[in-house]
Amino acid sequence: MKKADDYVLFIDESGKSKFSDVGDHFLLCGLVINKDLNTALSNYMVSLKNKSGIPPDKNIHAFDLFEDEKIRGKRLKITKIITFFERLLRLIEGCEFRCYIVQVDKRPYINRIEKTARKNKIRPEIITKYLMLHDIHDLLYESLTSKLILEFGHFLHQEESIGEIMAESRRQDDHAALEAFVAATQSSNYLPETHYEMWSKHSFERIHGLTFQNKKGLSFGLEIADLFAWAHLNSAFGVSRPVSSKAKLSRINKRLLRVEKLLEGSLRKRKVETMTPAKIKTVASKRVTEFANKLKEYKKLSNFGAPTRSPW
Repeated sequence: MKKADDYVLFIDESGKSKFSDVGDHFLLCGLVINKDLNTALSNYMVSLKNKSGIPPDKNIHAFDLFEDEKIRGKRLKITKIITFFERLLRLIEGCEFRCYIVQVDKRPYINRIEKTARKNKIRPEIITKYLMLHDIHDLLYESLTSKLILEFGHFLHQEESIGEIMAESRRQDDHAALEAFVAATQSSNYLPETHYEMWSKHSFERIHGLTFQNKKGLSFGLEIADLFAWAHLNSAFGVSRPVSSKAKLSRINKRLLRVEKLLEGSLRKRKVETMTPAKIKTVASKRVTEFANKLKEYKKLSNFGAPTRSPW
């Protein structure tokens, strides 16, 4: 009997997911790669960093190296960055992996919060703190993570393989990924006879673990997921930069174009998926209902004389 291949889904974010965070857009990148291949490439990355004069003992972060042009707060020679960037892209081009990007516009949710705040004649920040108190402030991260997990379960079923998930640690917010994992692997959370119900069953059967990686760990998959997430957020939404040097801006934009082109060729569905409110409700209906109920609940509490100033 043929041994099933073992894959890893690496998850990394770009942008700010919480309702209280600045910024309208948020996305997750999911990179799927064979586990043995990832181990080999992670070891090779150590050599690649050494050859380019980059400290090999920590994960690289695209913003730090390719935008801020620093490592550990220290400026790096441009020639070293160029050398490493070119070698890294050649390495990625020769690898077999699959990539998913799911993105969301936070404004429909922010608008609902602001509407509730206006009706209650309070600041929107009070509503977001109320949602935080009831653990609903990270709804969008949970929803997009659930979507990636479902896609991964479907992929593993097609490949007759097994897999595990590795997400970059968000420290005190790691529970959001855990909650998404639990939700995505319970088929009762999805409508009967829908593809998400089937994908949920596949996820439960074939995904055998969820782990978190901190910034001190070394992982090729997580580094590339971070690179793609950084490039797409910047390319798609035009993130502003307080950079006065035209030469530096030119270097950054050229890197973004190169990475975005590489990303387009590796996307599993050949496109980035925008998660509309309707799609979010499909993959995380219980959490969306909780969000709506808490907004109604706050309005009801206010009508019964609850304080309109923040109790926190």
